[in-house]
Amino acid sequence: MQAEQLYKVKIYVGQKLKRQREDHNLSQAELARLLNISPQQLSKYERGADKIPAHRLYQLCTVLNVSPNFFFEGLEEMAISFTDQSIWLFCHTLKGQKVQIELCNLQATVSDVKIV
Repeated sequence: MQAEQLYKVKIYVGQKLKRQREDHNLSQAELARLLNISPQQLSKYERGADKIPAHRLYQLCTVLNVSPNFFFEGLEEMAISFTDQSIWLFCHTLKGQKVQIELCNLQATVSDVKIV
């Protein structure tokens, strides 16, 4: 897996973590205390600055009442790589979020686009 792909996975998992924490009405400080880590470390996980170790992922699943699959659901649709042209399409569903797509030197035909 390329470094850029790994970075995007960390970002995606971090966003899922943050949304789930917020859905449980937990502050960063509260969740960090339950995990026995600093709020700063939790922030790094949520921003994708640090990878979440397996043992910490297990703790998160237990505390947030989700399966490990939860953090990776939709990931396969997130990134489509055309490695020969180094073109990345990074797309995931974030209701209410602004999405910026930059296309450089794109030579293709788009037949259909649907934004839901």
